[in-house]
Amino acid sequence: MGTPLYKYPECRLTEKGREYIGKVSETESGKNCLRWDTQPNGTPSDFLANVTYPGHFSNLDTWSHQNYCRNPSGRERPWCFVMDENTQWEYCDIPMCTDKDPPECKITQQGGEYIGRTNVSHSGFACQVWMEPWRSKIPGKGELFLPAFPDYKGTGEPHNFCRNPDGDAAPWCFIEGKNLGKEYCDIPFCKVREVQGGPKGNVYPECRLTEKGKEYVGTKNVTETGKPCVDWKSKPFGMPWDFFNQKRGYSEHFIHADLAMHKNYCRNPALYREKPWCFVSEPDIQWEYCDIPLCHNLEPPECKLITSGGEYVGRRNTTISGFRCQHWLAQYPARHNQIFQSLSAFPDEVDGTNNFCRNPDNTGHGPWCYLKESGNSWEYCDVPFCPPTGGERCDIRVSGNCMSPVECKINKIGVKYMGTKNITKSGKPCQLWMSISPNVISGKFEYTIRNAFPDDLHPSHNFCRNPNAVSEGPWCHNGAGTDPSWEYCDIQIC
Repeated sequence: MGTPLYKYPECRLTEKGREYIGKVSETESGKNCLRWDTQPNGTPSDFLANVTYPGHFSNLDTWSHQNYCRNPSGRERPWCFVMDENTQWEYCDIPMCTDKDPPECKITQQGGEYIGRTNVSHSGFACQVWMEPWRSKIPGKGELFLPAFPDYKGTGEPHNFCRNPDGDAAPWCFIEGKNLGKEYCDIPFCKVREVQGGPKGNVYPECRLTEKGKEYVGTKNVTETGKPCVDWKSKPFGMPWDFFNQKRGYSEHFIHADLAMHKNYCRNPALYREKPWCFVSEPDIQWEYCDIPLCHNLEPPECKLITSGGEYVGRRNTTISGFRCQHWLAQYPARHNQIFQSLSAFPDEVDGTNNFCRNPDNTGHGPWCYLKESGNSWEYCDVPFCPPTGGERCDIRVSGNCMSPVECKINKIGVKYMGTKNITKSGKPCQLWMSISPNVISGKFEYTIRNAFPDDLHPSHNFCRNPNAVSEGPWCHNGAGTDPSWEYCDIQIC
């Protein structure tokens, strides 16, 4: 027999194995491990007094580590608590990885386990060496990284590798010589296993496209055990602990930021849960997973279901005007805080490769992105509505529903006009309302205010409208140039 191959994360890369986040849950002697979040034997004596109990674990979280073997205090190797009157804990038999070079990828969204050697930020800036307050002198133990570093007690040498010691959204570092301060690093997800599609007939949105199913917006409202789901608006148990950035409003952690839309349907807005779930009415249980099947075709649709398109997980990464999208984890050229503010509301997990059009903050008229080049910071993307099942043309929609246009206005001001005229009085073509070319309109209120229009905007919508209720009636921006930047349209009164 050949030598067995051990591949990360189901093995350890270092002797102490603090980076281990595999799923072994029994000790060397065969005892079952106890859950870390219950603190079954209190706080271990080798945990630091000035660091919280969760602060000793990667991602500053204990729930996601369940009862798996870990090494939060830097002992000789991974261990766990056990139920035994003679001993509180035992070591686990975690093999060393066959390839001991740390992988240049992460397993979890936050990547607290990452011990790779990348030492430049996403935009290519050199990382600073980690110093105070991330390193501390421990009496009798010398100078060490704080426990949330996977390097804790692994080496006394300072380094400038990307890490996530504070439970941020992804590995990051301080930047040398730039006023950005810090920036996330380009660390992709590890390819642990391929997800296989489900049976024929499983069609999105009534199935999930990914293992975690964060993009799921179907209508299943019972759990795996048949319990009815509780309406999300009722907030039966307060703010879930694994909603990222607890300072955000409850609804802002959800796709579309609208709890009424999600009703009591299974969803997965949290960081650590494995698939869609919901609250249940039993206080001792609080929540359960739902049985949401995988879609037969796992390729994400290149369209949106409703105006905001918050559920869109397609691969488009250029804007309506053709500008390339900036990676969401990058802070250059557009500096922003979307990841920290809206991570829970992304319809997918975010790593260094993600520069796809998204709408995590429920902005205006659909998926968008920051621009990698251009003097402007952002623009909408060409993500159309998903076509009607009958395949008919649908230029005008209201709340996502197709409407037959009426080619006249009921009064002079015409704020309710929903026709398809797209030529100005002088014959100029109208600019797309969601485009910033040729006229830069991203600073105009109509660019982001959804209810300024009587109908839904979409990428090919360049019809005359009157979003700011000017007295002379419907108008549009000049699609042929910037002089003039806009003109009125000639719309007849009904």
